[in-house]
Amino acid sequence: MPVTLVVSHPAPLSAPLSRSDDAVVVPSPCQACGVPGGAHWAKIDGTGVLVHNARGQECCPVAVPFDWETGKPLAALAGAVAA
Repeated sequence: MPVTLVVSHPAPLSAPLSRSDDAVVVPSPCQACGVPGGAHWAKIDGTGVLVHNARGQECCPVAVPFDWETGKPLAALAGAVAA
């Protein structure tokens, strides 16, 4: 999931930004429809679907699912519901 790092104090940093006390993770909106709260790709029964994190693991209705192994789009399954 793409994130934006927000530095919590001015440079120079006392530790690498990988330390949680030096940065705040801000989830980016869904890359397909823009719903805030973050999203991630999930594998459900061999199909890759884009899932909204802030909406109780709801599948994005806009993103096109794909075959997890080949990466080929599965347009017929668009809007499938995550289990």
